[in-house]
Parts: sequence; C-alpha cells; structure tokens
Amino acid sequence: MILMSFSVPLMVTLAEVGNLMVISSLIVQVVIGTLFAFLSFLAFTGASYTKEKMIHLQLPDYFRYITGFVQFMGGMFMLIGIWYTDVAVLGGVWITMIMLVGIILRMKSHESILSTTPAIIIGILSITVSIVNIYR
Repeated sequence: MILMSFSVPLMVTLAEVGNLMVISSLIVQVVIGTLFAFLSFLAFTGASYTKEKMIHLQLPDYFRYITGFVQFMGGMFMLIGIWYTDVAVLGGVWITMIMLVGIILRMKSHESILSTTPAIIIGILSITVSIVNIYR
C-alpha cells in the first residue's frame, strides 16, 4: 500500500519529463532547422563568410553549392520532422553527420577548439532530437 502511494506521483513526474523532452526537442528542431535553412541560403548566394570558410578549409568554390544543398536538406528534415517523427530522426542523424564532417575539417585546418565548439553542440543537440523522436 505504501509503495503504491509513491509510484503514482513518480509516474506523473516521468510523464511531465517526457512532455518537457518533446517540447524541448521541437524547439531545438525549429532553431536548428531555421539555422540550416539560413546557412544554405548563405552558401547558395556566395556570401563572403561562406567563400572565406571554403578558402580557409582548402575546399574548391563549387563545394559551397554541395554544402548548401546538404545544409538545406538537413534544415528541411528538421522542420518537416515537427510533424513527422521519422523525418525528425533522419534530420537529427543527417545534421549530426554534417557536424562530424565539419569537426574533422576544422581539426585538419588546425582551428581552435573554440571555433569547433558550435559544431559539437549542434551535433549533440541533433542526435538528441533523433533519440527523443525515436521514443516519441
């Protein structure tokens, strides 16, 4: 009898934590999806930031179009994943892979850990979106 009285509040608390995780995941999806849509726009339009980054990473100029396309797809997967959890899982894995490549490229070009930190954080958040949506 005493054990049952403790289990009910615990279940409510776990349900609330589950709801909080889903809401947090949706917020992260919107932020990352919007960010990657914007970054793809910069890549396609040839913004100076994107061109300078390609030169710094020793990549050919046409690679910014490939990067823009890959970023656009990741952003769209995240945004469409708001309604379709399978697409959110794909988006999370997709963007995590982008971030892994970004981290490797930055390490090869001897950038500081500080400049690599955003890629690490976005990668962790993206894989978290995938995990939350697998169990949603």
